[in-house]
Amino acid sequence: MRKAIFLFFCFLSTLVIAQKNTLKGLTALQDANYGLARSYFQKENSKSPIAARYGWSQYYMSSYGFDADSAYLYLTLFEQAYASLDTNTKAKLQTKLSLQDSVTDLLFRYLATQELQVMKVDPQISRLEVFMQRYGQKYPDYLQTATSLRDSLAFDLALTAHSAAAYQEFIVRYPFAKQYEEAKRRFDLLLYKEQTQQNRESDYFAYITENPDGPYVEEAWKRLYDKYIQTGTIESFSSFIENYPKAPQVGMAWRQIYRLYMRTYSVEKLKSFEADYPNYPFIEDLEKDSELLLKQLYPFIEGQKYGYMDAAGKEIIPAQYDDVSAFVEGLAIVSKETKYGLINKRNEAILPFKYLDVSIGKGGFIVEDSLGYMLLDSQGQFIQKDPIEWEELQQVLTAYNWQVVEVTDSQQNRFEIEERNGKMGVTRKSKTILSFKYDEVAYTEENPMFIAKQGRSLLYFDTTGKRIDFTGLDWFLNANELATFTKDGYAVCSKAGKLGLMDQKGRILIKHAFESAQPFWGGAWAVQQNGKWGLIGLDSKVILPFKNQKIIPFPPFGYLVDDASGLGLISTSGKWILKTEYKTIKLIDDTYFLIEDAGGLGLCSSNGLVLVPCQYQRIVRFDENSFQLTTSEGLVYFLIDDQQFLTKKP
Repeated sequence: MRKAIFLFFCFLSTLVIAQKNTLKGLTALQDANYGLARSYFQKENSKSPIAARYGWSQYYMSSYGFDADSAYLYLTLFEQAYASLDTNTKAKLQTKLSLQDSVTDLLFRYLATQELQVMKVDPQISRLEVFMQRYGQKYPDYLQTATSLRDSLAFDLALTAHSAAAYQEFIVRYPFAKQYEEAKRRFDLLLYKEQTQQNRESDYFAYITENPDGPYVEEAWKRLYDKYIQTGTIESFSSFIENYPKAPQVGMAWRQIYRLYMRTYSVEKLKSFEADYPNYPFIEDLEKDSELLLKQLYPFIEGQKYGYMDAAGKEIIPAQYDDVSAFVEGLAIVSKETKYGLINKRNEAILPFKYLDVSIGKGGFIVEDSLGYMLLDSQGQFIQKDPIEWEELQQVLTAYNWQVVEVTDSQQNRFEIEERNGKMGVTRKSKTILSFKYDEVAYTEENPMFIAKQGRSLLYFDTTGKRIDFTGLDWFLNANELATFTKDGYAVCSKAGKLGLMDQKGRILIKHAFESAQPFWGGAWAVQQNGKWGLIGLDSKVILPFKNQKIIPFPPFGYLVDDASGLGLISTSGKWILKTEYKTIKLIDDTYFLIEDAGGLGLCSSNGLVLVPCQYQRIVRFDENSFQLTTSEGLVYFLIDDQQFLTKKP
């Protein structure tokens, strides 16, 4: 552009016909004689104003006298005056100054270029806006550059101020700036921070009210709601609902009220909640909870993780735990990644998963972490939060389970079997009942009487120490267990190395003919003869032939019989309850037997009816109405009332 102007000046210097003073001034400009040029242009002001304006515009666009405002003024005045000339006058002026109609456009662009270069070096918002006003319509490309400079400069000023007011001014004044979105984002954030910097509930609500469409309204509601969470009581959440009925957290507050109210997770508590909070908005949840509370949940295994199903085999809690317990009063002990906690039937964590162990105690739970032990009540609430050592825990448990026990006369006056100088005797309240001259002494509460060994003899004494006249009885192996009288009044006795049975009067009921025996009960007696065991009655008649390896009393059902084919159970009348075909027979409770054969564990009733075939690895009582059965593939349940098996449905 500068080269074009220079050539233009060279062209002018060759003109023969021109306004003398203007032409001389332009020549002086070419020679860098700026003072002389000014004097010529001043002389021309009165003689030829149009030519003078042209000359002044060139002067103020020169490197020496550059003044964008003056150059623009004179160039504009020249353009206006030039455009108003009639055709003849314009033609004469063009001839004198050798001008063309396009020269003003050329000069304006040159001036705009110079001005823009200056502002790039020293940008000022006011100068840029003047530039945009002057050249915006003529030169859109320059307008875009100037606008970008202006917006960047204004945004930098807002960044320096870094206040909501500064960013607000920017977005109001420059809505089309490329920095608009960033400025808007910063404005919204700073406005929120400035208005809520005191962290007061009233400030958060004021911000929400004044900026209903603001991007931080949700955050303001959250911070406001957090203040009620910190209190965390039913009363605080109720106040939140009352104070802010249109808040987005109202539903959460209602659920918190329900959660706190339902710490004791029971049907009775749910009914109470419905009565106390008739406006609870989640009625369907209450109906689901009512149904859930009545459900019995059973653990199942899937992908080596535990979950819970209902009595129909429907999954209620997905498999996600490493270990689980049965639900007790609405809570279950579960573990994740070796850490234990408590959940309710809604699978909500009542106790977080951060403890080394959780176990069921009397009336609650015992929690262990790295610092010690803590106690929780049956609702999972801490009774004491400060960890204690194991010894102190035992004292606390004793205190919680304290019971006042009356000392009975029999306890106050109980007999003491003691040893003195290698001999045994009996005292009561420091009074000697049986003198210290016996090798062994035994006593039974069922039929109060002492037996004593003296040499090879077995002697009987009443509770006063008076000897009972049972003569000729020998002490034998296990006499301290077998020779004491049962509650039915029978005792095993020995003569000449053989065992018999006598009553409390010393009468021999069954002659001494057996090698070994068990206590007599239920009308039958297990005895050994010729190395084999059998059962006989008081009349000495054989109830079970002598061909068994062992017979053991199994009250109140009968006797366990072990023969070559396995273990069985027979009643005292000689009726088989379970044939001798099992490896194990154990009483689980008063009603059921755990049985085992080569196939695994099974279950039968007390009358010998097999309920669960022997094919399981483990069987335990799960609750009053079911047993939990373990297989290599998972868990199965036997429902007692329904006499059916329960497994998880796909």
